[in-house]
Amino acid sequence: MAEAHQAVAFQFTITPEGIDLQLSYQALNQIYLSGLRSWKKRVSRLRNSLIKGVYPASPSSWLFVAIGILATMYMQSDPSMGLITKIQQHLPLRYTTAMSVAKCFKCAK
Repeated sequence: MAEAHQAVAFQFTITPEGIDLQLSYQALNQIYLSGLRSWKKRVSRLRNSLIKGVYPASPSSWLFVAIGILATMYMQSDPSMGLITKIQQHLPLRYTTAMSVAKCFKCAK
């Protein structure tokens, strides 16, 4: 029975004089640390699934891709060698108009 009383974090009793509240700071501290450990594991799992599951490439390879895209935009070159325009010619009308509207917004900037 003594072990059960040690595991209780807080205990209160209602008496005619009022409420008697007894807190076990050690048990509350252990509950807090348990929650902290749980959230650390959850964040670690989320980070791991993001890096390994959704994006199988390493962050440094994404940096190289971003640098390559920015370089082609800066030099105004077409790395697809005209393939994108050929694809646009064979798309239905609504897709090509959406693409041309997007190009107009880019030109306006």
